[in-house]
Amino acid sequence: MTILKVTGLTILDERTGDTLVKDSSFQLKKGTCLAIAGESGSGKSLTCRALMRLNQPGLKETGTILFKGEDISLFTKKEMRKKRGREIYMIMQNGMTAFDPSSVIGVHLKQAAAEHFDWSAEETERKLHWALESVLLKNPGEVMNHYPHQLSGGMMQRVMIALALVLEPDLIIADEPTTALDAITQYEVMNELSRLRERIGCSMIFVSHDLAMVRKIADELLVMKEGEIVECGTVESVFRKPKNDYTSYLISTRQALSDHFTSLMGSREQC
Repeated sequence: MTILKVTGLTILDERTGDTLVKDSSFQLKKGTCLAIAGESGSGKSLTCRALMRLNQPGLKETGTILFKGEDISLFTKKEMRKKRGREIYMIMQNGMTAFDPSSVIGVHLKQAAAEHFDWSAEETERKLHWALESVLLKNPGEVMNHYPHQLSGGMMQRVMIALALVLEPDLIIADEPTTALDAITQYEVMNELSRLRERIGCSMIFVSHDLAMVRKIADELLVMKEGEIVECGTVESVFRKPKNDYTSYLISTRQALSDHFTSLMGSREQC
């Protein structure tokens, strides 16, 4: 079953006349993970925001986005708000932008739950505590009483993953969720994302410029360059035999970085 089908998505900046995303078409099968890779400015995040209908008013979108067979452009603003979070959920690159800085984390989490479920206060509290503990955040009560700026980047990402556990969306869009984190925290967050997929059986779009991360989590890979899709296929087929020179460049660059890191670690062990 196809949960998401995008046909001819084009995003135009009406102020400058620039085409930011050009004629993109792809689909996502239920329960699978599609990675979108490419350098900064390739159109990855614009594509994701289009799926959520969150792009700025100055950006004109054409094409068709079908979510579970329904054209999202036909949803009213109220209907789209209901779908965000419960059916389509986004984990952003910077957790600080996802939460109101003037409220403690618990207020946001409880409001999100109340938007979609008729749970009692006690049940909401219990489910949120369970979810926070599930992503290895100790003392969930204390976490919920902290303001966003009081938590580290890794903790903020875990909070967003915890909320996804509670809402159980059909589709999760993870837009560069590890970019702002150190290597160890990246590894931990990637594990939590993998566990999240297993627990709720959701479909996922994972956006990253890091092909090592892509290979770890995704089933299919779509590569973008300057707003256009230049390659798509299964992750392993693209890695084994890329058809596009740009994809080959991305893969070889990543491999060179990995080899350099391995060499450095080996040198340290010998010292």
